[in-house]
Amino acid sequence: MPLFQVLGYLSPLLVGFGVPAALALTSGRPPKHRVAAAGGVVVGVLLLLLLASFSDSPKAWLPLSLLLASLSLLLSGFYLLAESVRMPRELCQILSGLALLVLMSTLFWAGPLIRAGADRGATGEAIYRRITVSLDVNPFFIIGYSIFDTDMIHASTWFYQVGMADFQHGTPSWGISAGGFAVVGLIFASLSVCLRRVLKP
Repeated sequence: MPLFQVLGYLSPLLVGFGVPAALALTSGRPPKHRVAAAGGVVVGVLLLLLLASFSDSPKAWLPLSLLLASLSLLLSGFYLLAESVRMPRELCQILSGLALLVLMSTLFWAGPLIRAGADRGATGEAIYRRITVSLDVNPFFIIGYSIFDTDMIHASTWFYQVGMADFQHGTPSWGISAGGFAVVGLIFASLSVCLRRVLKP
């Protein structure tokens, strides 16, 4: 597998853990310092990906960058929302990391549940919808299907073992998923601002 693709699959973890860490380290500082710190993490990852892309597929860099930027916005909003209810910064960072891991592993933990639902008689439409949603919110599968054009489910024997490869499903679109991440991130950030004003001593 080319280095660019390896880094691409790892990049959600890099920004997903790096951005909350930057926000935690700048806790209590002016907003512009926090934006600069979090933005610096994202820019650093994107520059690394840009350099790696020249040896493989430079055209994939832009959609990957937009997806990572929106994911960073989502996790930043989540961190700030947790911080706005006066959670310790360490806990905010841990919760943001857990949120990322839940997104990155949707089909791994939901797969057996979907299979169990199928065994109990769930309709084909319901199974299709559940698998598709699991893919649409998972950065790992979004990157694989929508940016690197890889059939992630059928490329792994694990999904055959749990029966996921036996069902039809939609494929994610990086543009729609990126837009969804950004919107939810902005909602979280807005709620955090409102809560800070309400809970202000």
